[in-house]
Amino acid sequence: MPESPENLWLAELWLQHRDRLVRLIATRMSPVLLRRMSPDDVAQETYLACGRRMKFLQELEDVPMFVKLRKLALQTITDMERKHLAAGKRDAMKESFVAEHDNDVTVNALSRFADSLVGPRTHLERMELLEQTRRAMRELPDTDREILELRHFEELSNTECAAALGIDVKAASIRYIRALKRMKEIMGDVAL
Repeated sequence: MPESPENLWLAELWLQHRDRLVRLIATRMSPVLLRRMSPDDVAQETYLACGRRMKFLQELEDVPMFVKLRKLALQTITDMERKHLAAGKRDAMKESFVAEHDNDVTVNALSRFADSLVGPRTHLERMELLEQTRRAMRELPDTDREILELRHFEELSNTECAAALGIDVKAASIRYIRALKRMKEIMGDVAL
């Protein structure tokens, strides 16, 4: 049975953005959900959601496609968290201890961000920089942290950030520059 043109379009679209979406999902999944399913599992559920939301993906041509896919991925993460945390079976909160607010993917994203701030360092210096970066990110206002996460953790372009935040491209640029400036102020002596 031949594939429909819409299914082929979605499959090609998915292949273009899949790796980036899996990284996004891995970064945004809660540690509790990561104990129950992998980012690839959530990506598969997101693909199925895309199949059900073809009209959404095909409308609003001025919105970058990755931003639309990102929205569906974040909705899928929320749906999976509701499903697994509200399950009447095992208590996901008691399965095993995970460091507060951090999971391996977030630590990796923070590490990549910290590494992009300075040149190569020894392992000890990088670990110290990672901790300084983690503290600085927690001290930032939510809007500043959000734009830095979008740009550096999710690797969104400025145009994609603007679309995801529902703001003008110029406003996204200003917000990003302001966030970097505040980050530098918080981190002090560390060269950004």
